[in-house]
Amino acid sequence: MPFDPSKPANNSPASSAEMRSQLTSLNADIQQRATINDLNNAIANALAQTSNNSNGVGTLGIGADGGYNQQQMQDLINKVDELINALRR
Repeated sequence: MPFDPSKPANNSPASSAEMRSQLTSLNADIQQRATINDLNNAIANALAQTSNNSNGVGTLGIGADGGYNQQQMQDLINKVDELINALRR
């Protein structure tokens, strides 16, 4: 029997069976809820996988040019865009 917050009714005589049923229902509900350890483990697992989003993005593999190099700047912009898209998955 599920928990019924309307029982026992105000000013009603005490019934051990009714109270036992209410307490048993509450205990069952509490047992089904996540524990702190469950939540901590779920967070740790999620955090461990977040870095994997960017694993497919390779490095540029170039050094900085001494002057303005349009192609190098475009390569950098493309790589940043690739990283942003990978992190959004």
